[in-house]
Amino acid sequence: MATVVAAEERVRFGPGGGVYRIVTTAKDSLGRIFAFEATEPPGGGPPLHTHANEDEYFLVIDGEITFYIDGQVTVARAGESAFVPRGTAHCFKNRSSRVARVMVLFTPGNIEGFFDFGLPVDGWVPTEEQLLNRLADYGSRYGLELLGPSPL
Repeated sequence: MATVVAAEERVRFGPGGGVYRIVTTAKDSLGRIFAFEATEPPGGGPPLHTHANEDEYFLVIDGEITFYIDGQVTVARAGESAFVPRGTAHCFKNRSSRVARVMVLFTPGNIEGFFDFGLPVDGWVPTEEQLLNRLADYGSRYGLELLGPSPL
């Protein structure tokens, strides 16, 4: 099964300046997965949160990402991965001085619509405040619970 979607329709923005490029939609995978490549600038990453319905897998492609998973802090470099079972408090942050890229995969893929919180606003990149307000609103629709700021 293959689909082609215009590149601009696959871009979302994340808190901390991240850019998310969707690589596999739930529709592409019959609902089994949703995946995107996150490009995170230094300091980029989401607040502390949980997912009620999805497991989350990360593969660092370039640079390094620091993960906070269930109270444990781990640094993963290119080629290393992290797994977060559903219901587990977690977040990640690029604490290095250079851009990092990480593949993020959810299973099942039903959370895809949540990431529309990061759609451009009137064709412009949303502000950090807009992103955080929308993140909280969209999260309640998709089983994502914000627990507070990142501890990283």
